Amino acid sequence: MSLAEIVEIRGCRERRSPRCGACKGLFASLSEDERAALERMRRQSSFAGKELVFAQGDAAERVFSLSEGVARIYKLLPDGRRQVTGFALPGDFLGLTLADNHALTAEAIEPTVACSFPRAAFRRLIDGNLTALRRMNQLVTQELATAHERMMMLGRYTAEEKMAAFLLTWRERQGGRGEAADITPLPMSRRDIADYLGLTIETVSRTFTKLERAGMIEIVAGGVRIADEARAHQLATASTTG
Repeated sequence: MSLAEIVEIRGCRERRSPRCGACKGLFASLSEDERAALERMRRQSSFAGKELVFAQGDAAERVFSLSEGVARIYKLLPDGRRQVTGFALPGDFLGLTLADNHALTAEAIEPTVACSFPRAAFRRLIDGNLTALRRMNQLVTQELATAHERMMMLGRYTAEEKMAAFLLTWRERQGGRGEAADITPLPMSRRDIADYLGLTIETVSRTFTKLERAGMIEIVAGGVRIADEARAHQLATASTTG
């Protein structure tokens, strides 16, 4: 998820490197003067695993760009249930909301580093750069498409189809984070995956076991290896082609 509702830092350790110019994507289109202005307003913070980047209901005063680690994004329902809406990776922007308060919570899954900027000043800087504004609109469009696909997955897919789609998408987003090229790290818990896919923890565990016994995946320490690519893609697209 390239854009997500993520919030203000609490009790974090601030740092001042690397420079904004080292980041790719949105910042690449900024001039040297604009990058210098961004650098002056930047605050870099570190979060331990399970430490909140922000909480649901916090004032939406800053926007974040994840530079290291992984964060879970979730909403707590009135009855106490939790709905995980996504997982943020380096390069994702968080907290780009028009509301005064954040509707979701962001929590580090593993040691995580994020740069943050005052929301109003950040928006003024981006709004004044046509290329950056177009890139921002592109990210928003991509996020809307991702949200649409996820709604369809939650409503129509079986547990096996959901898992296959999740693993393929997560592997694509992970890129080369794994020590071995064919291993996809899964830093999130089984509960996180269950709350993201709309399943129970028991169903997630049974589905992993079923897919491994069928030879589609191999469960390894810290992640999985997709052993049968054809079967994984067949499952992931079954509900859209059937």
